Amino acid sequence: MRYRLTRSSKTRRAQVLTPPPLARRLVGLLSGQGDSWLELGSGDGRIAQACLDTCSPSSFVGVELDKRLLRGSPSDTRAAFVHGDVLSPASLAGLLGEQLFSRVTGNPPYGMQALGRDAQSRVGELCPGIPQIMDWVQLDLYFILESLARLKRPGEAAFIVGAPIAEDVRLKAFRQALMLAASEVECYDLPVDVFDKKAEVQSFLLVARFGATRLKSVRLGRMAGQDLDVVAERWISPEQAIQRLDLAFHEFQALSATLHSQRGCRTLEDLGATVVRGSRTRAQFDELGIESFHTSDFPLKGTEVRFAPSLDHGFQSAAASDILLPRVGTRVMDRQALVVKGQRHYTEAVYRLRVPARSHARVADWVLSEAGTSWRQAAAKGSCAKHITVGSLMEMPVPARP
Repeated sequence: MRYRLTRSSKTRRAQVLTPPPLARRLVGLLSGQGDSWLELGSGDGRIAQACLDTCSPSSFVGVELDKRLLRGSPSDTRAAFVHGDVLSPASLAGLLGEQLFSRVTGNPPYGMQALGRDAQSRVGELCPGIPQIMDWVQLDLYFILESLARLKRPGEAAFIVGAPIAEDVRLKAFRQALMLAASEVECYDLPVDVFDKKAEVQSFLLVARFGATRLKSVRLGRMAGQDLDVVAERWISPEQAIQRLDLAFHEFQALSATLHSQRGCRTLEDLGATVVRGSRTRAQFDELGIESFHTSDFPLKGTEVRFAPSLDHGFQSAAASDILLPRVGTRVMDRQALVVKGQRHYTEAVYRLRVPARSHARVADWVLSEAGTSWRQAAAKGSCAKHITVGSLMEMPVPARP
């Protein structure tokens, strides 16, 4: 998987290799034993190994550009791993010819990359309606389209994909084409640390089955834990899936609709609240020798924080009765703090929520509640570190107090 734009041939198409538990979970979602498998961008063969161990394929073909990774591929008479450039339509056609496969899978590189005209034309050929931005192409989309073009019908596909495949409005044409062609579609939110405990990235496990029946509903889910069990799920219509395929978005929509339908519900903006971002980074405050409140200072238990009296150095500060909320950070988005004493400057990674006295108890009860926290988590955006905007917070629905 990739995380950035690049024109450099040295850095392009870098991948984070698939953790074995995720590889096993991926192939386990595809039914049946035997049959032929294809993986474009096979890396060192971790998905292939999981397939060979558990699915008894009749054959498995992997195509990989990096010769160093190819040398680490499994040695098995059922598997063939070949050196090839997936992003070269002519090269890939020469390798695979007219061959079709029963299963296609992979953990393709993602991000935007500048490609030649033949590759750009290939995207338009395989999925009309994808907006073209100069010569940039969405990498995981390209790999998925080339894979699906070589899938038999009936057949099955499963991919690990980046956030744009599930969320980006520019890729709506792909989701629409998928809903029209598939008979079953599933999309699972993966844990943000599934690839590396020290890194946060939003990724999904997308499964599609192609048969004679028409798609009636789409299953969304969330995986968690060591075994990547499904811990939450929701069924949506194909029309809804065309708009977005991420469970968190549809949970957020449903929760917001429920809250807004309640009598007496108001938004933070309606209640006269203000949301202000901090003035400086933690490092900048440290250089100035000024004590500050940062996301790492949110209490792990409870919500109350007490500050000593401090000087006003001209930066944004929080005082008694203010509510502090994280602006960015997936791992801290479920935390919050109510200042009960003193005053302190706070960093740019933190918001100060200030509410008129007449509405303070109502807002504090809601924002600091478990349900209010869940709303903020669902409203947060981003494919790496989650963040929430001032606009989103100001639109936060606040139910009437019982």
